[in-house]
Amino acid sequence: MVEEAKTSPKKGKGETMQVIVEIRMPKGEGPGFALQMAGGLTVSGFRLDTEYKPVPVPSSSKEPGMALDLEAKREEIVLVRGEIAKDNIEDLKKQPNVINVWPDAKIAPFEKKDFSDNVILASKEAFGTCPIPPCDCEPWNAKGGISDVAKYLGVDKIWDAGYKGNGMVIGVVDGGITAQGRVTGGKIPNVTGGWPVSDWGTKDLWDHGNMCATDVLGMAPQANVYDLRIAADTMSGLISNAIQAYEWAIQQHKKDGTPHVLSNSWGVYQKNWDVEYATNPNHPFTKKVEEAINEGILVLFAAGNCGEACPSSNCGGDKGPGKSIWGANGHPAVMTVGAANTEGKLVGYSSQGPASLDEHKPDFCAISHFKGYFTSDTGTSAACPVAAGVVALLKQYKSSYTQSAVKQDLKNTANNIGPDGWDKHSGSGIIQPAKIVVTEEGGVESCDKNKELASKYLEAYKIEGDNRYLCYYYYYLAKYYYCMYQQTGNQKHLCYYYYYLALYYRCAYQVTNNQKNLCYSYYYLASYYCCMYKVTDDKRYLCYCYYYVAMYYYCLYRTTWDQKYLGLYQQYATAYKNCIQ
Repeated sequence: MVEEAKTSPKKGKGETMQVIVEIRMPKGEGPGFALQMAGGLTVSGFRLDTEYKPVPVPSSSKEPGMALDLEAKREEIVLVRGEIAKDNIEDLKKQPNVINVWPDAKIAPFEKKDFSDNVILASKEAFGTCPIPPCDCEPWNAKGGISDVAKYLGVDKIWDAGYKGNGMVIGVVDGGITAQGRVTGGKIPNVTGGWPVSDWGTKDLWDHGNMCATDVLGMAPQANVYDLRIAADTMSGLISNAIQAYEWAIQQHKKDGTPHVLSNSWGVYQKNWDVEYATNPNHPFTKKVEEAINEGILVLFAAGNCGEACPSSNCGGDKGPGKSIWGANGHPAVMTVGAANTEGKLVGYSSQGPASLDEHKPDFCAISHFKGYFTSDTGTSAACPVAAGVVALLKQYKSSYTQSAVKQDLKNTANNIGPDGWDKHSGSGIIQPAKIVVTEEGGVESCDKNKELASKYLEAYKIEGDNRYLCYYYYYLAKYYYCMYQQTGNQKHLCYYYYYLALYYRCAYQVTNNQKNLCYSYYYLASYYCCMYKVTDDKRYLCYCYYYVAMYYYCLYRTTWDQKYLGLYQQYATAYKNCIQ
């Protein structure tokens, strides 16, 4: 339902557009109050979507000054959706409780199922440059079936080791799934929940979600699937739907630890579909993805289908290196999945880095162009759920796997198909997960090795009295605790990592007298106390967090004499005083 907000005399003119509005409101009042506040925005022509449930925005996703201000005033930020004339957007941004207004980007699946491009693709002289020849530009030509994919990746060996996805739940964020038992003629088994909560498992609006679910289950046959439908009743979806779907997944994970994995085979093909979403790391959806990862959900995104050799016709002029991975698909923390085939060839339309948000993308490739749900499952759309199924197997194998650890292990063990090391076309190569589970090759570095090095430097310090050895002792202890955090996911290990880094930089300051090292020491002490507050909920740690953030900014001020740092110091010093009272 769309409701006209209270209006000023000015009349909106011109084209209207759907928008996402960030508003601040008293904490804990609930979605009804948020809609009431949004309905009171006095901007001509703003039409509030009252059926869109407001989505909370964590204050931690905002810059520190705003986060502190929200806490002091016991306020929070929520997202609402509506429609407004483009001419009046600036008026909406100026409303007292409005933080920002974002376009509600249209999104689409990353597939190559529409083979209308074949007239072009069949003409060899029409190809662009293949970065790792020979490229596969024949999406209609399946190279084996889904069982061949499992064999090529070594997934069959993981099955033989007893890991088939039991107990794992994979969320397929897509155009919907028709699930067995949920709708007449439902095609996909093992679907046990999803969003929208009223009718998950009943629609495949993109004719694409069923493919993704099939490919997930092809790698993890005993896993369960959540259907997270973000499509509208057209071939496009909306980023506001994706925000709500992720919020549902985050709350579900807090409730029972599921979903373990989220697979995303969609995005924007061109920057001009929504420049803000494509390039701004502070976009509300991108921040919601960060929130999901911080919650402990493992998140994968398809790289896209705009690689230079044979890009999709949807790409327009945005194709090739640096112009084909947009928005959250290229976020540094996500696993960005390119596409290859079972012959070890790069798929020619697999999008190439650098991404708009991270120069080191894609991370790795999985397999596309095989017979699965369709005669040929195609696009990075097929590669992403294949990788998501693999990640679910790895999570079953090692329940402590974190996002960064599983991503690094997959990169370390990938079969390199391009230049030595990582490259912007195929990432680290084609994933080989059996090396992690079956042979234990290329896993996370040995934590004990770092502890042994720390002990050696401590002994050297005791013998020689050289403070540089003491610095190295702290440094390798920090590496030890970070390694332990990666392996166990224990938040306290991350706190200790910050603590020993703080000691390392304090030691480095004493050795070098470099003021920047002192600033870093304050920064990591603040990180340690903030981390401990998160772990224990003990307010004393929060107070010390404020104190050392203040000291960090004061140190930067004394180093640069930049007045902005002095202002930040005063802000956090006040927060510290208020905290200890």
